[in-house]
Amino acid sequence: MLALPGLSGAAQTKPAQGQSIEGIRTGLGAGGTRLTVDLGIKSDFRAFHLANPYRIVLDLPSSKWLSPKSGLMSGGLVRGFRSGTLEGGQTRIIFDLGRAAVISGAVFLPKNSFDKNRVVIDLAPSSANLFNARLPQVYGSRDLKGTIAPPPAAATSYAREQDRIVRSAGLPGEDSDVTDMVRQKQPDLSAEKAPENRTAAPISRKQARKYIVVIDAGHGGEDPGAAGRGGIIEKRITLTIAKELERQLSETGRYRAILTRSTDKYIKLRERVAIAKRAKADLFISIHADKIDRTGVRGASIYTLSQNASDNETARLADQENNSGVVAGVDLANESQDVADILLDLAMREKMNESKLLAKYLDQAFRDKSIRLLPNSHRAAGFAVLKAPDVPAALIETGFLSNPEEAKLLSTSAFQRRIASAMLDGIDGYFRKIQALQKF
Repeated sequence: MLALPGLSGAAQTKPAQGQSIEGIRTGLGAGGTRLTVDLGIKSDFRAFHLANPYRIVLDLPSSKWLSPKSGLMSGGLVRGFRSGTLEGGQTRIIFDLGRAAVISGAVFLPKNSFDKNRVVIDLAPSSANLFNARLPQVYGSRDLKGTIAPPPAAATSYAREQDRIVRSAGLPGEDSDVTDMVRQKQPDLSAEKAPENRTAAPISRKQARKYIVVIDAGHGGEDPGAAGRGGIIEKRITLTIAKELERQLSETGRYRAILTRSTDKYIKLRERVAIAKRAKADLFISIHADKIDRTGVRGASIYTLSQNASDNETARLADQENNSGVVAGVDLANESQDVADILLDLAMREKMNESKLLAKYLDQAFRDKSIRLLPNSHRAAGFAVLKAPDVPAALIETGFLSNPEEAKLLSTSAFQRRIASAMLDGIDGYFRKIQALQKF
């Protein structure tokens, strides 16, 4: 294999004992392409994107090839691959793409009765803008067996330097049919939107940190919300349930729960969203109780942001967010208005689909806990608290205070614990699914 010049100051590494590459294969799944590299033993890895043309790079410790070092690949997003050796001894594999596609999951999986040790990378079709936004990200281990890794702030320059290495040295097959075919088939996707249901790439099969869940107790202060018989007031019900959910989430050890309000005070709707954004929340849950003229109606319901609400909000959010920093991993202050509009729309669509997934698991958890739900219990609306472009969110109407029986039930500590427990189960189900989508 051709030796590539490494980064300046990169540490030399010893070959991995017994490491081998036993095969490279692709398959369809999760709305895109699953790329699998079979290995002889457990391995660290590093994966990232390179642009112009679209490529995915996989770095491994020094490896012996037991399969072809380059080749064409039919079907899916990957058109072919080629390989080389970095100055430090690591093995580099470059996968040529037929179009823009981003890494939506990357993980090492140990061998089992069906498969070998393997690195699995999930790829999802994307826009050119989203692909470029992912260039600074490194998936897997930045420090690959002693290689000096760049600090986060230098990630973009790192990607550029890696591209320089590839371009200046070339790789076996650089001018081969693999590269020629890929370049001929790459369309201009500068204005194309990415698909839905994408998730961030994990670096471990284990949960690396506590998930941050912001819990919003509806109303408060001079805004009492709905009122039921016997002095039952929505703002008190929502705060009590929010505190109980905070307690249950914290007790699991898996979550850091943050309340938008912990006392009887009024908080503007946009500030509730801002709290979640500042906290870099993984989820936003807003708790409410309803009231209508018909006293016979009862049951909980779950709201997520409607498609129309997203479309109408995008232009306004772009103006607002351009001056406020990073959204969905992209610094919009450095983007044109057109690019900011596209990136915000992509971010909101992605989070809307994650919100729908959350609603699905909340709905099932409520049923499992025998909590009454309205017909068509998952609904869409343009609630202001659901419009954070970065955070999957759901608004839960816990019941109707206009129904005397349900108002009394919502006032009991036993039911408040049960409904908080259902929310916890739904949140657990959501994150289990997210992890499964990331790590297949």
